[in-house]
Parts: sequence; structure tokens; C-alpha cells
Amino acid sequence: TAVTEKRWPYFEEKLFCELFLENLKLCKKLKEFLLYGFIVIPDHVHLLLKPGGKFNISEIIHAIKRHFSRNANLIISEGEVGQPRLHDEYKKFANIINNNDREIRQYKKLFIKKYGKDFDWPIFRWQQSFHDHVIRNEKDFYKHLNYIAMNCVKHNVCEDEESYKWSFLNKEFNFLMDNF
Repeated sequence: TAVTEKRWPYFEEKLFCELFLENLKLCKKLKEFLLYGFIVIPDHVHLLLKPGGKFNISEIIHAIKRHFSRNANLIISEGEVGQPRLHDEYKKFANIINNNDREIRQYKKLFIKKYGKDFDWPIFRWQQSFHDHVIRNEKDFYKHLNYIAMNCVKHNVCEDEESYKWSFLNKEFNFLMDNF
């Protein structure tokens, strides 16, 4: 679980939900983890994932939060989208990252079109750290997968079918998911 600073509801804006999922897709390729469940709630996200290679859970969450913060702030701020520095191990992903920057430019145009140039949004920040839980067995796995699935009910944001749009329950995001 990762929470926005002061629980500011950035994810009420569809654009930031889309951006988060694009970022999740990119980080999944870069950090090679398995994703079993996720949901984006207005002020936080839940992920059920398993590190797959040389990266541990802290490195994976750090990458997800860092890249999303960078991209969200490129949209919110007046600055231009720039090229990220690529470490040698990520050179093979240069095309994917360049495409990501093109998408961010498009998101920025949509954001400015919707809110104008004089919008009043705070700079995006996550609360420090994140809450993690080690899955102990199959029963624990399904307990947490169900918790993620029902989280929009818990936070009273499930008004219709669209409520699950930003979760693993939406078939649009099958490309992100791994089998369990």
C-alpha cells in the first residue's frame, strides 16, 4: 500500500489513474516482478506483487513511486518533459521509456486543456515509505487479493461498474497481470 501525501485525492483525476497504470506497466518491465492484483483509490494504491529477479520489494516500490512522482509532476508543473538518465541495465528499454515520455507530453496537453494554465494542484508526493505484508500461504494470498478487490467498497468509491475501472478486475488490464 502506498498513500499520497496528506491523502490528497490525485487519483480522482482519470488522467493520473491512466498515468499510474502506464507507469506500473513500465516498472514491471524494468524491475521484472509478477503482478497479481492492484487497485487505485483516490488517495492510495494497493499492489499484490512478487519480486521476480534481482530487485527486492523496496527497490520495486521505490521505482514505481519515483517514476510516477516524476511523471505526475511533469504534468502538474510548468517544466518540459525531459529525457531520463538510463543506467546501462536499462538501455534495452530506451524505446519504451522514450514512448513513455511522448505519452507524458500528451497527458500534459490534456491536463492543461482541462484545467487551464492557472490550476491549483499541489506538487505530487507520496507519503514516506509504504506498508508491506509478506504472503505466508495460499489462504493469506487470497485474503489479500480479496481485500484489494473490495477496497473501493471499503472506501465508499464503488458507485457503478466504472468504480473497478482502475483495478485488476478490469479486463482491459489483463496485459499487466500474471497468473497465480
